[in-house]
Amino acid sequence: MTQTTFRKESFYDISTDIKRNVGILLAIFISIIGLTIFQDFLESNRGGYSFYFSESILYKTIWLIFIPLLTLLNLALKNQILKSFGKTILFIVTPIIIHLVLLSLVFLFLSVLFYNGRYDLYEVLTYTLANDLYKLVIIYSVFVFGYKYLSFKSTDLASINKKSCIRKIIICNGKNNIVVEVNDIYQITAATPYISIQLEEKKHLHTETLKSISIKLDNNKFVRVHKSTIVNLEKVISFKSRLNGDYEILLKNNTAIRLSRTYVADFKVKFKTAHQVTT
Repeated sequence: MTQTTFRKESFYDISTDIKRNVGILLAIFISIIGLTIFQDFLESNRGGYSFYFSESILYKTIWLIFIPLLTLLNLALKNQILKSFGKTILFIVTPIIIHLVLLSLVFLFLSVLFYNGRYDLYEVLTYTLANDLYKLVIIYSVFVFGYKYLSFKSTDLASINKKSCIRKIIICNGKNNIVVEVNDIYQITAATPYISIQLEEKKHLHTETLKSISIKLDNNKFVRVHKSTIVNLEKVISFKSRLNGDYEILLKNNTAIRLSRTYVADFKVKFKTAHQVTT
């Protein structure tokens, strides 16, 4: 039952995404068509020859074909990783060729339907190659290279977010080595040249800096609340304003900690995320 629901939601998300993208493309290219038709009108007035709206719009068919092809290209790229230059070029050249073929077929169909077959295939292709080829190259190149750049960037961000975080800390206390579960930590405080690791009832000194330990911890769970203090959000019960810009945090062991105004915004966001109620 859960699997069926998941599939329906996934299909709905994809369908909604496609509709939104098509709507954006439609708005962009209709605007371009309107501007280019107006440009034709101005050019005809400047050149002193007649302006034919139907003929002008016929030659703007090239822009409408971008909508379905860019939508399909977007779907195709979602399942691809464009690491090689050859594969990237293939995803640029292929839609250009398809675009030229579709444009010729649509152009000929409209020509037969409305213009008594006045325009032949050779005329359409030569006109498109002479006047519009650069448009196809630029738009498909920008689309594919833009996708390639954004996908690499999102992959890098994902790898950063998925960094491995420590689950235990080994604290050397004289001859004893004590293993502390990270989940049991309430707060970590700077106590130069050590850091103080506070558990529910015990406190340990550890030879490390606050900065170095913070890099190893999950930064969505262990949050800086002061320049010298990191707190475990799972141990926070509540926080309240001190009416001076600072806040006071109450932990589960009834310890009160100062939340500096410098770190309030970040703390509030992560506190809300950490304590969200999911159903």
